[in-house]
Amino acid sequence: MKLNREYQIAALMGCSAFFTLAGYEFIRPPADVLFKTAYGADNLPMVMAVMPVVVFAGVAVYGRILSLLGPRRTLLVTTLGSGAAIFLCYLTIVAGSRIATVVLYLVKEFYIVLLIEQYWSYINSSISQDTAKKVNGPLTGISGLGGALGGLLAGRMAEPLGAETLLLFASLLVIPAALMSNFTYRLHGEPVVPARKSEADHMGLLLFRESRILRYLLAIVLATQVLSAVLYLKFQGLLSDEFAGQVDREVAFQANFNAMLNFTAVALQFVGAPLLLTYLPLRWVHILMPTIHLTAIIVAIIEPTVFTVGLAFFLFKAFDYSLFRAAKEILYIPLSYDMRYRAKEVIDVFVYRTGKGATSVVIAGLQQLGVAMANYYTTVAFIAAGLWMTLIFPLTKDAQQGSESLESKVV
Repeated sequence: MKLNREYQIAALMGCSAFFTLAGYEFIRPPADVLFKTAYGADNLPMVMAVMPVVVFAGVAVYGRILSLLGPRRTLLVTTLGSGAAIFLCYLTIVAGSRIATVVLYLVKEFYIVLLIEQYWSYINSSISQDTAKKVNGPLTGISGLGGALGGLLAGRMAEPLGAETLLLFASLLVIPAALMSNFTYRLHGEPVVPARKSEADHMGLLLFRESRILRYLLAIVLATQVLSAVLYLKFQGLLSDEFAGQVDREVAFQANFNAMLNFTAVALQFVGAPLLLTYLPLRWVHILMPTIHLTAIIVAIIEPTVFTVGLAFFLFKAFDYSLFRAAKEILYIPLSYDMRYRAKEVIDVFVYRTGKGATSVVIAGLQQLGVAMANYYTTVAFIAAGLWMTLIFPLTKDAQQGSESLESKVV
């Protein structure tokens, strides 16, 4: 009976993520291209540099809402609020506002991680590690299928409808996501909320003193997002050169690229992740990913083209959405409620986006000093992947010891 409940929760929350990620594919290419059209690709690091402030404020507000409303109503409020924000951006962009493209870019970067991490907080509070090894891959597959189909539709619709119109679909698709996630909470209940050690620490920052696992996860997520940021900037710069003056065509290309990326991630989610997590030790699964990325980045350093850089970025995102996600979430399951709902959001929302923003602050500063940073993006990516690899070993050692300690207490 318990196992059936765990499978239901995973499936229902996967369906919520399906609609959320489908909507995200209608906002991601327009947000990128509309901003570049208004301000130029060289200014992407500038808007990304603002991200840490926006996300820190957003996570702080989330923490307070969580304390006031609890996890179910917090997810409902943040989901519907995200849809409203996207719709307002659409109205102001259509009215001719350039600054609205900046707001849209920031909303796009923040809302998706905030919603997805709340789904995972509930899942990690509701299923066992053994169940997670079986369902985390297919669960990300269900949500990834939404992203794949959304990207495919956005790619088909971009040129005939225009980039701005795609934002309407993104704002509407949060509604079924909100209804589905709220139904899941209603059906299976909210996790037990224990008494908190600090009523003032809404973000759970004090928890990082208690857990080395949280600190290692924070550092690894930061490294992965530095890697993601520089590959993204290199790829976007190459695409701007390739599609100069062809806005809708570039949107269509990026939407189709994202669709192919999501379909690849779906295959990894339904097949690769369950097999690897079942038959390989968790440590080896975590080691495999930076090894692949280091190889792809070396190729991109040797021959930096749209194809090689795009492939390195493609592989990172495909694994990030599938195997890395499935393997990383297992590490949260034995942790406390506040670690899963508060510290997790700090790591997987704030740090996830801050990695890009902090990288962009440094890049923007160096560009102001006359450094041609585009020449060094792939080198920085290689260093970040190497740091990721180094941190895996102490993380997985502590996680294994923590799981064994928990099992001995249960026995």
